[in-house]
Amino acid sequence: EDPAIHFKYIEAAAKTGQIKEVERVTRESNFYDPEKTKNFLMEAKLPDARPLINVCDRFGFVPDLTHYLYTNNMLRYIEGYVQK
Repeated sequence: EDPAIHFKYIEAAAKTGQIKEVERVTRESNFYDPEKTKNFLMEAKLPDARPLINVCDRFGFVPDLTHYLYTNNMLRYIEGYVQK
C-alpha cells in the first residue's frame, strides 16, 4: 500500500517493456501517485497509451490525456477512448 513502491513497480515495468503489466497496475492499483505516474508515462512515450489512459481516466486528467494523444499523433487511442 506504499505509493512509492507502486510507482517504482510501474516505472520498472515500463522501462523493461512490460507494457501489459503497466496497463494492469494502472488499472487495478489504488496505491500510486496519479500525478507522478501520469507525468512519468507522458515522458516515457510508451508505444501503447492504455496505461496513460487508465491513469487519466481514473483520476480526472482527461484534458491532459487528449492533448498528449493529439500532439503525439495517437489519434486511434482518442477514438477508442471516446467510444468506450
